[in-house]
Amino acid sequence: MIETDTLIIGGGLAGLSAAHALEGKRAYLLCEREPRLGGLAASVKKNGFTFDYSGHLLHLRWPKTKKFILNLLDGNHALIERKARIFSNGVYTPYPFQANLSGLPATVRSECVRGFLAAYKKSHRPYAIGHTRKSPEVFTAWTRRVFGEGISKHFMLPYNSKLWRYPLEKLSTEWCAPFVPRPTLKQVLEGAYQRGKEAIGYNASFYYPLRGGIQALPDAFARGLTCIERNCAVTAIDLKNKTAICGCLGPVKFKHLINTAALNDFIAKLTAPPSAIKQAAKKLGHNTVYVLNLGVKNAGCGIHWAYFPERNFPFYRAGIASNFSKRLAPKGLASFYIEVSTPDAPLNLSGAETAVIKGLISCALIKKESDIIESLWLKIPCAYVIYNRERAASLPVIFDWLTTLRAQSIGRYGSWKYSFMEESVKEGLEAAEKVLRHG
Repeated sequence: MIETDTLIIGGGLAGLSAAHALEGKRAYLLCEREPRLGGLAASVKKNGFTFDYSGHLLHLRWPKTKKFILNLLDGNHALIERKARIFSNGVYTPYPFQANLSGLPATVRSECVRGFLAAYKKSHRPYAIGHTRKSPEVFTAWTRRVFGEGISKHFMLPYNSKLWRYPLEKLSTEWCAPFVPRPTLKQVLEGAYQRGKEAIGYNASFYYPLRGGIQALPDAFARGLTCIERNCAVTAIDLKNKTAICGCLGPVKFKHLINTAALNDFIAKLTAPPSAIKQAAKKLGHNTVYVLNLGVKNAGCGIHWAYFPERNFPFYRAGIASNFSKRLAPKGLASFYIEVSTPDAPLNLSGAETAVIKGLISCALIKKESDIIESLWLKIPCAYVIYNRERAASLPVIFDWLTTLRAQSIGRYGSWKYSFMEESVKEGLEAAEKVLRHG
């Protein structure tokens, strides 16, 4: 039987950063089920195009992880100022919607401003995320309280309905900070009648690799790591006896465990967990996102991405990845990614592709269907975890139990939350530090 100090499940950014921090300090084994590293922070090459699994951008907020990530990329990165738009009411307006109302039709703009002022006047804590003693405030109540009826009607409610594919009256607001920009009263009014401010929100600027797509980041992590096994799925885990079945390696004995796989899948692989843990895991919900990647000619749009709240568009977001880096597409061509969400259900890809292309033409992101020269669907099975009362009740039960067994579950899906890449890296480093402290 193979023995190691720390078993790391998953070769995404969280697992790789944990391995990086343990390298040379503690024995570890990282098992990744796929032949390539990166998890969803990965890229696929096809006929000269480099397609990411959706828009993966580096929003670097913490000095330690920022320095760490940029050092790993070793100059292979660019700092980019966001150019994002919303397409609604037949026009493009700058993101965020609530701070850039001036380009909308006059009746829509007035409705949004009146609603915002009424909500602002009524609320004594206009930007707080409310909580009751029993549960967090639900999204429908929060957006109306914070932004008013107009902004909620024209963007917040329809867009988030398309994104989450879950009843918004049951969706809690724990995810909103920092992902929903909350401009000041002055910014809303200036954005309604003057030029608004686009540099609002956590992703106003971002880093992206110059070469290799987002795959450049996990590849940079992997350099120098000595204990990685690819094509090595962990199929069973016995936390009590500290053993796991790891692909062709067979049984592996460990002292510490760091999981980065989706929490519900991880629990399903455990040997005889308590019934309370199994029941808690069954209550965890998520949606599924299908990403249509397109190689396009004659595309001259300079934006990075746009949001589509209206029902006549099957996608909630469409982006132009080659505007992050021209090397993602052959010279003179563009690389698009278009995201379609489902409530963890299959998607008719042929029908969806037809509808997506029709939508892209109608909003003038592409000129005609014959301009599309390449296409590739990529699936994100567990894309956004559902924030609801069941999640809030289940996670403490699961994590408290894992702590007693010296097991950590981290990263976007291991922690079962909505987060960004830098946070996964940060959690990987912190998980390794905890292992090193505990001996």
